[in-house]
Amino acid sequence: MEEQRKARRAPFSGRIEQLVRHGSDYPRMARDDEYFEAQAINISRRGLACSCAASIEPLSHVFVAFTLDEGRTIKADCYVAHANAEGGKYVLGLSFEGLSPEDDEAIEAYVASRA
Repeated sequence: MEEQRKARRAPFSGRIEQLVRHGSDYPRMARDDEYFEAQAINISRRGLACSCAASIEPLSHVFVAFTLDEGRTIKADCYVAHANAEGGKYVLGLSFEGLSPEDDEAIEAYVASRA
């Protein structure tokens, strides 16, 4: 299978502090938002892969918050690029939308130091 990734990735095993699928009032927080527990797998400037007990439909809008090893908290709107079942869990590919320049630089530095 041909590699489709467009950005260099690095392992990232940090805990996802918040993973929220937006409800009908996206992008505002609403009563029908759903919260999920997730564990990070890897990261790039373009997105984050994580493991989750539940699947989230591709193209759903989500909000994610996590902390890099350096202590910088990243908060980002994303969309689910893909969701694949693996070993009783789901691997979600989240694509960042509109990261701040500072967060983008912090993620790039993290990836460069570990890739």
